[in-house]
Amino acid sequence: MVGGCVRDLLLGLKISDFDLEIYDLSFEKFEALMNDIKANGVGKSFFVFKYKNFDLSLARYENKISKGHKGFEVRICNDEKQACKRRDFTINSMMINIFTNEFLDFYEGFSHLQKKLLKHIDDNSFKEDSLRILRAVHFVSRFDLQSDTNTLALMQSMDISDLSLDRINAELYKFFKAKNLLAGFLLLQNLNLEERLFYHKSNDKAFLELLEKSREFVRSEALFLYLYLNFFNINKNLFFKKTKIKNDLHTASKQVFVKENLTMKKMCEIALNMPLKEWLGLWSEERIALAKKLKLYGESLKIYVNMDEAMKLGLKGAELGLYKKAQEDIFIKNYIKGFADE
Repeated sequence: MVGGCVRDLLLGLKISDFDLEIYDLSFEKFEALMNDIKANGVGKSFFVFKYKNFDLSLARYENKISKGHKGFEVRICNDEKQACKRRDFTINSMMINIFTNEFLDFYEGFSHLQKKLLKHIDDNSFKEDSLRILRAVHFVSRFDLQSDTNTLALMQSMDISDLSLDRINAELYKFFKAKNLLAGFLLLQNLNLEERLFYHKSNDKAFLELLEKSREFVRSEALFLYLYLNFFNINKNLFFKKTKIKNDLHTASKQVFVKENLTMKKMCEIALNMPLKEWLGLWSEERIALAKKLKLYGESLKIYVNMDEAMKLGLKGAELGLYKKAQEDIFIKNYIKGFADE
């Protein structure tokens, strides 16, 4: 067992996928065994096969021979320490022999995991793959890590221009799901990648404070972009056109954003479209308490407006919309009267 599944095992996390690295076996014999179990080969060299929730691979050397994330020459390696050397960070270089239970840790991965330190293994192999910079952002955010000084300096010297938007976005999605958005964002800034990835450069302490506190209450993958794009008033249509980030995050970013002074009336207006527990702006204990007080935390606000009555009055087009809005305002005003003095 190698890599992330060993790391997660040591952290006491649930493991759903396992990486098995196989030694002292010819490629021909390995391929025949994989064919016997009907595993699926990945990549042109078929050094890696997928079977159920296992990735099975021959241990290998990788040498950079061309640009891009896939520009590597791959050769079989039968030395565990050398095979681990090609990995990105020490916390991902630990191994467990599944036959003997021997724990192999050639690069102090367990010590660094305990110290919450993200440290690369080898300068030369690390800088051959620029995707590792974005993987660092994901790991820092997910595991509350601090980047080693030398690792940070090495990453700052690297360029991600060889990466496709698909590869970049795949790592950003992992960052968006992580629990410590602040740590990942600060690393992006230290790597001078904020403007490169988000087409904006910020320096606002209030945003950092909001980013830190909001994650405690809102676990959605959409939270970061919702906060970032709305706080800095960034053109959403243009942003998503440039980045090609998936549409559901675009849709979520359009939710109502209220930086401060959230009133009962405004909260009721938001609840017309969704239960407030689904609102990305429910980012504090105070807001959650108010939503529950209004009995709109788990249910949206249901208002019936008799549009037939409006038609009888001869209202058309935009006038109908104004009529509907006026009726909603009257309903909301009466609704909040029952809570105003509580």
